[in-house]
Amino acid sequence: MDTIKRIKFQKTKDKHFDFEIIKLKDFFATKNLQYLMRNYRVNFYMILCITSGNGQHEIDFKLYPYQEGDILMIAKNQVHRFYPKENVDGYLILFTDNFLCGYIGSSISEFLEPFQSTYFYPIVKFNNSDNGIERIQLELLYRCYIDKKNVLKPEILKSQLRTLMLLIKRDSQENENNMDTHNYEKFITFMNLVEANFKEKKTVQEYADLMYVSKKTVNLITRKAVDLSAKQFIINRIILEIKRYLSQGDLTVNEISEMMGFDEPANLTKFFKRYEGLTPSEFRKKQQIHTEH
Repeated sequence: MDTIKRIKFQKTKDKHFDFEIIKLKDFFATKNLQYLMRNYRVNFYMILCITSGNGQHEIDFKLYPYQEGDILMIAKNQVHRFYPKENVDGYLILFTDNFLCGYIGSSISEFLEPFQSTYFYPIVKFNNSDNGIERIQLELLYRCYIDKKNVLKPEILKSQLRTLMLLIKRDSQENENNMDTHNYEKFITFMNLVEANFKEKKTVQEYADLMYVSKKTVNLITRKAVDLSAKQFIINRIILEIKRYLSQGDLTVNEISEMMGFDEPANLTKFFKRYEGLTPSEFRKKQQIHTEH
């Protein structure tokens, strides 16, 4: 049994495709607030666009303060928790892989890139003024979604959503310290390689070899992109996966150790405590307490 509940995309009689956009005030008003303030693992993609107010949101066990003009990117399988506030409004966008495969087509990898590039800092700034192109695009997307007479709704939503994602991609790249395109693409390559191999490959040299570049180059592009050393980037991804496994009550530390490629459970415990300041068992107990409350 999962300590953290998995949430599936909810379809209704009026929804014939896996996409939804709802105003945050309406979302908070129709949900049990205690229910929202628990950690959940989602099997779909979420985008929170804040148009007024300020607050905080928890993603993968980290608390992120936000304010108006912020977009929060939550990828499939991430763990998150709401902290609803009356002064906060904006839009919540939800969609699944099925929607992407059915309506987005060949550009899926490009479409999901903003989720990848913001993985360790999931906030992107956008132009929230009345004439800001992102704000206008959000309103167009919402109007299209609530238009019940629109017989071409899925196709139009696809086009509107793709435009919004391109704007988010542009904004996220502008947030990356004006990183040039060539090095940004190298960082995305490094990040994707880490995502695919972090259970087996845990050193910077192994990834440098896969990319046919030096360790120094990998460190430079990672520093520029996310202000972390390449080593710390890899460590963060390993720690995150251990936390996700620990949040599932049916997995022992021994089992997690084997799944994560550690020689001995004691090595995983030592590694986790070194970077988190508490043992895996202590982290699991802490999460259980949060879930109960």
